[in-house]
Amino acid sequence: MRVAANPVGWLVWSLAAMFVVITTRNPLYLALASVAFVAVYLAMGRTSVAGEAWGTVLRIGIVIALLNIAFNLLTVHAGDHVLTRLPSGIPIFGGAITFNALLYGVVSAVALLDLLLIAAIFSTVVSRAALLRLLPGQFAAIGVAGIVALSFLPQMLRALSEVREAQAARGFRVRSVRDLPPLVVPILHLGLERAFDLAEAMESRAFGSAVAAVPPRRPVVAFGLVSAVCAVVFASIGNLPVALPFGLATIVVLWKVTALRASTRGRYRPVSWDRADMLLLATAALTIALHGASLVIMPDVLAYYPYPRLTVPPFALWPSIACLLLVMPALMGVRHGTS
Repeated sequence: MRVAANPVGWLVWSLAAMFVVITTRNPLYLALASVAFVAVYLAMGRTSVAGEAWGTVLRIGIVIALLNIAFNLLTVHAGDHVLTRLPSGIPIFGGAITFNALLYGVVSAVALLDLLLIAAIFSTVVSRAALLRLLPGQFAAIGVAGIVALSFLPQMLRALSEVREAQAARGFRVRSVRDLPPLVVPILHLGLERAFDLAEAMESRAFGSAVAAVPPRRPVVAFGLVSAVCAVVFASIGNLPVALPFGLATIVVLWKVTALRASTRGRYRPVSWDRADMLLLATAALTIALHGASLVIMPDVLAYYPYPRLTVPPFALWPSIACLLLVMPALMGVRHGTS
């Protein structure tokens, strides 16, 4: 396995994977995509904090998916393939139990687990610092706040594991609710301690300190104000084709003004590209193109609804190729960031 995952390629791959999962309920394509995601997940190392945390999240997701299947099976009484019947006097659950409801529940559960797998793969492989470096300078503070928020769950799960191991070494066992304080209090203490450590590290690096801002030129500001006024006026009279260019010009000026006022950031490790990164980016873009074209040209192939009659799901070549291309990271070797 190699190191230093390129965040851009993995970001496009994740978007392509989510695009495939969200826009289809055909069980054949979801099965192909699931095989690709499982292969990538198994090919990557999960020894990091994020990998361990997402392993726990995936186990919780499997439980929720099973509950979703059971709920759909017991509450949807439509379909032509009846498995059994519950007494009609039972509220909500009474009625026919159909294979149609079971199949649709399984399809929905697989889609949910696929989304969790995509999030687990992306969060484990890509470094949070690399994601932060992709943000423009004016969004650096927001990005750091988001990264800290995303780090809360892995750090909390690590603290829980450490506290449980320490208490188990002392012979402590949880038998009732009264035994929870010896677990909860140390977890809160570790969480606060790590939060203070992070704040001290950011303070020592002068995070958020004021820098000399370059004042925007007055003609640029005046042009932005005039464009905003024109956009509002033309939009209020219903002339949207003329209001749209003025609105775009206002957005561009606002972006430039905020960029000038943004704090300056140094880049000690620029994003690098090699053949594997280009291959990952190309296959992800090809997945989006093939699946998007299939969604426009043959939407009936991607859609599937087992009610009121159960039919064989349709199948076409190009959407299946788009799903199989998502296995490329497992074939070329998953690259890891430092989370």
